[in-house]
Amino acid sequence: MKIGLYSITYRGVWYKGEAIDVFELVRLAKSQGWEGLELDTERPHAAPMDLSMDDRKRLRELADESEIVLSAISPNCDLSSPVPSRQEAMICYVRECIKLACDLGVPICKIFAAWRGITIHDGVASYDLTYGSDPYPFWKEDRRCFVVPAIRELAEFAGDHGVTLALQNHGPDIVNNYRDTLSLIREVDSPHFKACLDINIEDEPESETRAKEMVEAAGKLQIHSHLNGEFARDEHDRVVLAAAGYFDQKFWGRKVVYPAYFNALAASGYEGFISWEFCHPAMENGNFAGIEYVHRQTRMAFEYMKTLRDNALNCRTG
Repeated sequence: MKIGLYSITYRGVWYKGEAIDVFELVRLAKSQGWEGLELDTERPHAAPMDLSMDDRKRLRELADESEIVLSAISPNCDLSSPVPSRQEAMICYVRECIKLACDLGVPICKIFAAWRGITIHDGVASYDLTYGSDPYPFWKEDRRCFVVPAIRELAEFAGDHGVTLALQNHGPDIVNNYRDTLSLIREVDSPHFKACLDINIEDEPESETRAKEMVEAAGKLQIHSHLNGEFARDEHDRVVLAAAGYFDQKFWGRKVVYPAYFNALAASGYEGFISWEFCHPAMENGNFAGIEYVHRQTRMAFEYMKTLRDNALNCRTG
């Protein structure tokens, strides 16, 4: 089990301030102790249209020199559109991301079935508009019929390039939990299509039992994972998940069971990455925060994840 950083954390949309250049981000990830880096494929990071072959060669060499694994390429895609031109544009986008993964020697292209996207106003991103309304109000039928053939096509293309697609359990339109995710994977029925899971974005209450059930149900289909949240230090200076900012408004009141999730992954023999992502508005004292807030959260996330992994592996061998 390896711990990595997802570049969306420093893309310059969730805090007040500029993005960190993707090349500099490799160096930052190394300095912070991360073992890998997952690349978001929107500007200004790893948008395929912006990275020449020379850029790709330089990025791959820099990662090798820095001993940072480029763990996944992650397009923010919606493969559920009933509008042919939008659907074909998304298929083209994911194909370019697969080719980028191949060029960088990255084994995984992490996708969504129906990502609604974000909006950016005054330099700060929000989910409120995209997730507050139906993206296709004119279409009242199930859109899964568009997703399945699109992923079958992309999975074949990925396999031809030595890449595996990993579907994240992130709805709300096609997949809302790990069961929906695994069902879609089995319907597509491709050896090049597997799962990326995060227990904290499931639509059902978390519990230690559910964490174990999720990992056991996924089995070898799970090849990638994510973790997010907000952190603070307790009275003993230990890093703990905390109710703060955006998460205080949106998610708290629910039990977050990352310790049980790490334990279940370790018990299953999971050897993939768990990527930390700061992917929500950075709020401090009721105001949008700057990059230093994200730096603090990211450093605490690394400490938190490393402790959970060490404990989980010790329990497994103890």
